[in-house]
Amino acid sequence: MANNIGNVNLNKPRYDQSSYWGRTRHFFSITNPLNLLCSSAELDRAKAIVTNYKEHGDAAGLTVSELWRAKNVYDSAFHPDTGEKMTLIGRMSAQVPMNMTITGCMMTFYRTTPAVVFWQWINQSFNAVVNYTNRSGDSPIQIGRAHV
Repeated sequence: MANNIGNVNLNKPRYDQSSYWGRTRHFFSITNPLNLLCSSAELDRAKAIVTNYKEHGDAAGLTVSELWRAKNVYDSAFHPDTGEKMTLIGRMSAQVPMNMTITGCMMTFYRTTPAVVFWQWINQSFNAVVNYTNRSGDSPIQIGRAHV
């Protein structure tokens, strides 16, 4: 028997995207660094909740807030096209802590050429991981074909 918690559409953002504050709340829910602290079991549970609700409309005794929390955790960790669990540092919730650390190091260790080269390499490597992790799942990977 399905637990009716109302008409929750998980295919649309929770907050109104036509207002500034709605878009801001949506952005902060997607990029929440606390989502990085979720264990693998919590991520799998969130995936099961969201999948079950989308397929059967069963919220398994959850409140609306708990359902949206599971959706936020699910969206922060699983690729929207492929459904694969994304690399931890490639997730959008890792952007603030990772970029703050890298930028801080780039600003601190600028006095020698090897240090500058190293931190630029770290920065570019991180950007590559983020871009790879968040690539479109619909098209095959074409490495080296950008300039052809």
